[in-house]
Amino acid sequence: MYRASMYSIHDKSMMAFAELFNNSLVCRHIEMRPNPEETFDNDGIFIDTRTQTIIGYDWEYRDRYFANGIFQYSTLGQYERKLEKDSIQLSLQCDSTQTAVAVGWHEDWLREKRQKRSLLTDSPQKQQGFTRYTTHFKIYSYEQIDQLKQMIADAMRLHQYSSEIFGSRGTQ
Repeated sequence: MYRASMYSIHDKSMMAFAELFNNSLVCRHIEMRPNPEETFDNDGIFIDTRTQTIIGYDWEYRDRYFANGIFQYSTLGQYERKLEKDSIQLSLQCDSTQTAVAVGWHEDWLREKRQKRSLLTDSPQKQQGFTRYTTHFKIYSYEQIDQLKQMIADAMRLHQYSSEIFGSRGTQ
C-alpha cells in the first residue's frame, strides 16, 4: 500500500467485511479469508471449501469519491501493479462509510488501455504510475451481501471471472 496512513482502516474495514460475508447463510461453503499479515501480494482469498477453488482478492478502502454506496464516477480504476499479479482476480473497493463495495474483475481491466497518472501517496511528492479504468463493475451494498456471495459462488462454479458473471443466475 502506498498510503501507510491507511493501513489501520484498510485492515479494520476488511476484517469487518469478512465477518459479515462469512456470517451470511447463503453459500456457506464460500468463505472469505483475509491474510493474517501483509504479504505485499493479494489481501486474501475467497475459497470454496468443497472444491478448494480459490479467487485471490485485493481490498481497498476508498476514502474519497465513494460514500453511502454512491461512487462519483462512471469508471472504476485499478493500479497496474495489482493487475500484473496472477494471485489477484477480483478487486473489492470499500466505500468510506463502510456500507458498500465496488466489485471489479481484473480480467475486465486488462481489456482496457493503461493510463499514466499521478498517484496519491503519503509523500508530498507526486508519484507517477499506471492505472486502468473500466465501466464493468458492480456496487453491492452491505445489505446485498447474499447476492455478492452468490455471484462469487457462481463465478467459481462456472469458471467465469469477468463482469459477465454479474448477470448470471442469482447475482442480479
